Amino acid sequence: MTSLLDTIAGDAGLASRLAAQAVDSQTLTIVPETFGGDASWNLGEPLGESTLDPPMPKAPFARHPLEGFVPARKVVSYGKSCGAQNVGAQKLTGQKPNLAGQKLGTPSGGNQDSGSETKNDAEYRLIGKLGSGGTAIVYQAHQRAIDREVAIKLLRRELAGDPASRMRFLTEARVIGSLDHPNVIALHDLCVDSDGQLFYSMKRIDGTSWSEQLDERSVEENLKILLRVADAIRYAHSRGLIHRDLKPDNVMLGRFGESLVADWGLAISIERTEARSEQARSEQTGSQESGDASVEPIESDELSKPSKKTGAIGGTPAYMAPEQAMGSLELLGTHTDVYLLGGILYRILTGKPPHTGANLLECIHAAANNRIQRTDVSGELIEAAMRAMSTDPRDRFANVEDLIAAITDHRTHQESERLVRRAKRRVWPEDEAAVNAVDPYQRFRAGEALLNEALALWPGNRGAAETLERTQLELARFAASHGDLDLSLMLYETTGQGETEAASRVRRELEHRERVKESQAKYSALFTQSPDAGLLLRWSDGVVMEANEAILEMLGYEKGELVGRRVSELSIWASTERRELFVEQLTQDRRADNFETQFTRKGGGTLIDVLISARTVDVGGTEMLLSTFRDITHRRETERNLEQSRRRLRDLQRLAGLGTWTFDPSTKAVHWSEEAFRITGRNPRLGEPSLHEFLASIHPEDRESVRDAISLAATNGASYEIVYRIRDDEGNYRKLLARGRPVLDEFDRTTEVYGVLQPLRS
Repeated sequence: MTSLLDTIAGDAGLASRLAAQAVDSQTLTIVPETFGGDASWNLGEPLGESTLDPPMPKAPFARHPLEGFVPARKVVSYGKSCGAQNVGAQKLTGQKPNLAGQKLGTPSGGNQDSGSETKNDAEYRLIGKLGSGGTAIVYQAHQRAIDREVAIKLLRRELAGDPASRMRFLTEARVIGSLDHPNVIALHDLCVDSDGQLFYSMKRIDGTSWSEQLDERSVEENLKILLRVADAIRYAHSRGLIHRDLKPDNVMLGRFGESLVADWGLAISIERTEARSEQARSEQTGSQESGDASVEPIESDELSKPSKKTGAIGGTPAYMAPEQAMGSLELLGTHTDVYLLGGILYRILTGKPPHTGANLLECIHAAANNRIQRTDVSGELIEAAMRAMSTDPRDRFANVEDLIAAITDHRTHQESERLVRRAKRRVWPEDEAAVNAVDPYQRFRAGEALLNEALALWPGNRGAAETLERTQLELARFAASHGDLDLSLMLYETTGQGETEAASRVRRELEHRERVKESQAKYSALFTQSPDAGLLLRWSDGVVMEANEAILEMLGYEKGELVGRRVSELSIWASTERRELFVEQLTQDRRADNFETQFTRKGGGTLIDVLISARTVDVGGTEMLLSTFRDITHRRETERNLEQSRRRLRDLQRLAGLGTWTFDPSTKAVHWSEEAFRITGRNPRLGEPSLHEFLASIHPEDRESVRDAISLAATNGASYEIVYRIRDDEGNYRKLLARGRPVLDEFDRTTEVYGVLQPLRS
């Protein structure tokens, strides 16, 4: 089969005309004049930008290859009013239609035959022209039977008798009609009018093409659109079809968030199909040339899937894969669409399409040789785009699914990198005042928590791993300089630096300190001078050997009332279970850190919230338990007051008719108030829905925005206010206003997402 480059090289006139054309986003199509023919070619129309009144072609199928080379405009906005029009139409059923009525496109009030239908019998009433091109005209119309606005694409009258034009038109309709996907424009009907002209009706989208908005949107917004487009193409591949002309111009963005892949005129079947028989073509051609006013049945092979035998060679040179520019249909496959999606990703990141040239001919050669425009953009996404646009299809992503995974992985990696940046700001703040205002241990612990979260999102984040190691080493040095030798040595060993000279110095100092401690019989100096409350107990029987002034003041005892007595005989512990758990932990680990419990002050009237840190030490051959205590009563009281305030707020919201719900990111548990069940129309006996059930009950058009809002609140600490529709037990959708915010702990981690629901009138 003659290739695109062979055709151009063998036709000086064609090459000259291409060299005179500027590079833009037009679609270039070369079509065999007869199916299966290899000798001669025609150049179809390129797709230009939106317009309401494009020029008409002089001769759509003239002898010279560039005769009739005119732009077909995209259907992107309301057209000029052209008056009411009637359509008498019959669906393609295989039976011989008997259409006696006003022809499609005849203005209302025009002359009609005496036996024609009245305009009230017409299925479609034309309102205005939306756009036109070299092969078809698109109208805005009203479908009478269903009372809805639609778009109608009508094959031009002068092409109605051309078999190739009819086949391409039917192929496009067949492709669109076979794709039932939310990101593909829905086709409603495929029909002929009383004069045998083909047309089909489809969903009318009020919006613009992506190309008109792409530069105004952020990279993240454009990536969301690209993922929807890729999902539509993944579906098309599963149906055995490849698009061949993916670009921002061929994606429609509706006013209500729709992202729809359009212009399937170049789509072909992945698997080769049998070309329609010569007999069927002859019968169809004979019927069209007979001039009969009635329309003959359209054979089933005319509606068969598009194949590589009958498909046109073409695409958009600025985005073409090399195999497209070479023009060999046999080399095309799903990898071609992978290339085109990579080209769109490249356009999003760099602001320019992959290929260019001084003119259209040079651009075609650039595509054939895969010469991609240079860019200074770097990172994972541009690497994914370049891989998708590899010259050898075997070097590209194996399928669209893998490309989608690369893009979504990048978004996860971005969040991981954001956490690393937050950790660096916490550990090494630029403001010196901020450094001194926060406890160093708290700074290091907060940074370590953020870095561990970053690694949980992306285990392969080398920057996070290196920053975590640096943080731990700096904390190890800080801890050593402040006498926290155990922590310092543990951190050195955690980072794999346990055998370094710095770790050895800490180890020697720690051993020296232990020897000094052992030389002090009862650590009396430590207890009497330490500001922290402390007790020294004999491990074997729990007898108090020493108590400092701070612990005596905390518990309200005199020294003689504690020293020499067993702890089990004293009424210090408020909870026997907590004391047994503490002893169990000490027995197992010989130490405890920040163990939380409550002590009872002397007399039993006051509870004290405390944190205990303890470890066993050898003092003169006797195993002792050294314990320090920190009073956290005020902190706990503040937390309890805060929780009480939250409960009051929830009660007030319930009284005000507002529903509340909470989501725990760690357990994925969702809790609803009684009012939330009433507002959403869910039977309380069904119980609280899981997060999956809750999202499944959201209207499909609102589901992603609700999921994103909850995700951002849980991961980034972002508050939200959003309107969405939720399905009640009777299957009806209720409109709600939801406000939510995260509850953060001291490390800025989200422990709960709390939301309020308010019903809205539809």
